[in-house]
Amino acid sequence: MFAFLKWTGIVIGSLAAILTVLVIWSDRNHSEITSRVFGDRSRLVKPDFEGTPVDQKGRFVNLEFPFLPKTLDMLKWIAKTNDLADEKKTDLERIQVANPTEFLQSGRDGILWLGHASFYVRLDGRSILIDPVFGKPPFITEYVALESPLDDLPAVDVVLLSHDHRDHMDENTIKAIAAKFPDAVFLAGLGSDELLGEWVGSQKRTTTAGWFEQFDSAGDVRFYFLSVRHWSRRGLFDTNRRLWGGFVIQHADTTIYFGGDSGYGNHYRELAEVFPKIDYFLLGIGAFEPRFIMEPNHNSPIEAVKAFADSKAETIVPMHYGRFDLSDEPPSMPLREFLEETKRTGIEDKVRVLPIYGSIDL
Repeated sequence: MFAFLKWTGIVIGSLAAILTVLVIWSDRNHSEITSRVFGDRSRLVKPDFEGTPVDQKGRFVNLEFPFLPKTLDMLKWIAKTNDLADEKKTDLERIQVANPTEFLQSGRDGILWLGHASFYVRLDGRSILIDPVFGKPPFITEYVALESPLDDLPAVDVVLLSHDHRDHMDENTIKAIAAKFPDAVFLAGLGSDELLGEWVGSQKRTTTAGWFEQFDSAGDVRFYFLSVRHWSRRGLFDTNRRLWGGFVIQHADTTIYFGGDSGYGNHYRELAEVFPKIDYFLLGIGAFEPRFIMEPNHNSPIEAVKAFADSKAETIVPMHYGRFDLSDEPPSMPLREFLEETKRTGIEDKVRVLPIYGSIDL
């Protein structure tokens, strides 16, 4: 008995010591811009851009708001009472799930929402997947369970990956796509090539870029990587080692913006300067509470409407809500507050709300 108590005390003491070290290290860790890097400077679409910022430890940095996650903030979140807990528990409203078969088999150009931040886009006959997550990522609770749509996808030419968080870059999904579609190429931010090359079997199938850089075109479809306000990490020691961002997909008279994950910032106004005509603005509205944790990384529904106004885009398609339980707010709150704000600002006619597997013809 005494031995058990002794070892229990040692374990508890060791865990407390480790936690103390993490809190002290995290609190003292900081990030300041010391240099700028390019993937390929000749591909810049913003000629005056000085390069993607990097800090003193070689980590990528947001243009406006340097961000590193703090252990103490996470502990505060865990210990904090969720003021929305009762509403969250009783909120049984769920996103409708449509049948994607007709669109997938039609061959028409369009945008198909696969839930959360995943989209299937067909443009000029090219098939593009954005942040595909088929199934449930580890350690994440689902509000809406979905079977993998992989067997129903007729083709995949290009896969766009905005950043390395597991609800956007899922290892099993990427491996399955790479196996089924051996000619598919994978586009992501700087620093992602080694990880993706391992998953897809060859770094020759992966291309990375810095902010405001253009990737190789797929036929007449062009792809650009844009700055957003976020961060990256998959393990304990790779914080901000892989660049995060949004994408512009462009063909002829059609321009689509995919915002990835982002807090609010000047990058939406910069987007409008570089791409003055955006037809579809795909932007996250969920995982926004509590604000002291989420504000640096995820727009609130009200901020999403403000970002849309800054972008001067034609149509906004809300995403990143209702599929996974990632934050404190109830599942139906993001869309409800978003629609209230669009009504208040008089832009209801510029909104396209999709069910999961709902589509927009282009």
